[in-house]
Amino acid sequence: MVGSRHREDTLVAVTTKTFSVTTGPVRLVRSSLRLFVPLGILGSVLLAAPALAERPEAWETPESVGFLDFFLLVLVFPLVATAVITLLTILPALVKGEKLSPNAAPIEDQWLGGPKGGKAELEGSDAAKNAGGASGQW
Repeated sequence: MVGSRHREDTLVAVTTKTFSVTTGPVRLVRSSLRLFVPLGILGSVLLAAPALAERPEAWETPESVGFLDFFLLVLVFPLVATAVITLLTILPALVKGEKLSPNAAPIEDQWLGGPKGGKAELEGSDAAKNAGGASGQW
């Protein structure tokens, strides 16, 4: 049977997939969101237009802003505010004498509200030490 076609050599797609969230109405909602959200954003940007109303006659004409005022408002004030916030954040660590460089030794853990001597000052009774739990010995 040289001229006949046999299906023995054909690979049939086999799946063991059962019902999942990617079929049905969930898939429809996801695919429509993938389409309509970018189209909505693009459409709102393209359809946005400046207001066409004129300034009322009773209003005074505003003065033009000088370069120095603009420079101070846009560049200098934000940089000064950033420097002040950074200084207020780092200042407590500098007062304590901590090193802030990336290669410095790690800062010791602090126990806020605990004994000043650390775990060495904690009192433990012998009954509590032999009470079981994770204190097993070999």
